[in-house]
Amino acid sequence: MSEALPAADPRPLPPTAYRWLVLLSCSVAMFGNYYVFDALYPVTPLLEKAFGFTGAQVGLLDTAYNVAALLTLIAGGILIDRMGVAASAVLFGAIGAAGSIAIAVLPALLPDTPWVGMMLGRFLLGVGSECFIVAATTVVGRWFKGKEISFALAIQLLVGRLGSWAADKSPDFAKSLFETWQPPLLLAAVLGVVWLVFALIYAGLEKRAARVYAVKKAGATDKLVWKDLVRFDLGYWWVVGLCVAFYSTIFPFRTFANLYFIEAKGLAPEDAGNLKSILPLLSMIGMPLFGLLVDKIGKRALLMAAGSALLVPPFFLLAFSSAPPTLLMAMLGLAFALVPAVLWPAVTYLVPEQRLGSAYALMTFCQQVGWAGMSWGLGLLKDASGASAAHPAGWAPVMVALGALASVGFVFSFLLWRSERGAKGHGLDAVTPTAATESKPIEPA
Repeated sequence: MSEALPAADPRPLPPTAYRWLVLLSCSVAMFGNYYVFDALYPVTPLLEKAFGFTGAQVGLLDTAYNVAALLTLIAGGILIDRMGVAASAVLFGAIGAAGSIAIAVLPALLPDTPWVGMMLGRFLLGVGSECFIVAATTVVGRWFKGKEISFALAIQLLVGRLGSWAADKSPDFAKSLFETWQPPLLLAAVLGVVWLVFALIYAGLEKRAARVYAVKKAGATDKLVWKDLVRFDLGYWWVVGLCVAFYSTIFPFRTFANLYFIEAKGLAPEDAGNLKSILPLLSMIGMPLFGLLVDKIGKRALLMAAGSALLVPPFFLLAFSSAPPTLLMAMLGLAFALVPAVLWPAVTYLVPEQRLGSAYALMTFCQQVGWAGMSWGLGLLKDASGASAAHPAGWAPVMVALGALASVGFVFSFLLWRSERGAKGHGLDAVTPTAATESKPIEPA
């Protein structure tokens, strides 16, 4: 934490090692957070087998999480403001851990309504996960300033995405657990407890720092200002459109990817997990590199258009060609790294600094709505087209729907690029980042 109390305070500033220890504790907690969220997807074929879950029910498991996330955008910031970052991190870590346990336990305790039990667990997870991400991002903003913050945020996101990668790989490294649905989810529940433990470690480090070191009390976090929600420039809305289309394509695809590769491509569960793991792997490698690139060359609108264009072909090629799935997943992984690395910081060029909190909150709200609707819609489409191992061709409409939504995202990115070429551009091509870019979170979810 680089902001010190007035000079009269005789206590020393926190040493560098202490600040990075704080980051490490939050980052490991984020690993558990991401793992718990993604651990459900490799288990979906087993849930279909054990409980007869339909595609719509699988999609609604994501929707339950999204609905909880939408509610946290209203209430979570208020709780963080009133309780403080350390206490709220522990609270939301505890809620998330409880959700991970409920996901693994409630379906067995409610054999007549297993889907309802899992829905309740995913809802709890959504409350804990999204608010914890807000708190953890705030931690980085408090303890790392100036040129350090981008690297620190990249490290935190890298460790978090490592949790997603590990969950995707779990059918491979924990193959013996995947004979039935519950053991993999119990492993995820253990990681949920690890999430809570490291949230407690972070809170302890904060408490000790307040007692031992000269640190400044955390200021209030940004709040959602309702009257400002629609008073944004058109360029901002192009970015929001891209954000919604991009994440409403990527995240629902990840929901159904294991089922798709098993049923449509005939892969073993561990091979399907290995293929899907390419997405978070390339993302966590590529995001810091693309972040450095855009800081060096600018061209943000052009890079967003390039990344969103890269997202379109793989879905159509998966449906209608014999192109190697590994190559197509690599294309998706590069898009998953490039677009977020440019999209979130770009908002700081389009919105006045004093309104960034409202801008990010609104964009995240829209993102969650689109994600929730698409997950459910894809499940309904899967059921309507009869997609299954016995009818792999039924997956083609699902892939076409994803490709179509990715195309909508490219349209929004093209409109943004074209607007930046005009006389009223917002300086997205600038090389030097603004002060807001250096001090604001780059990916809230």
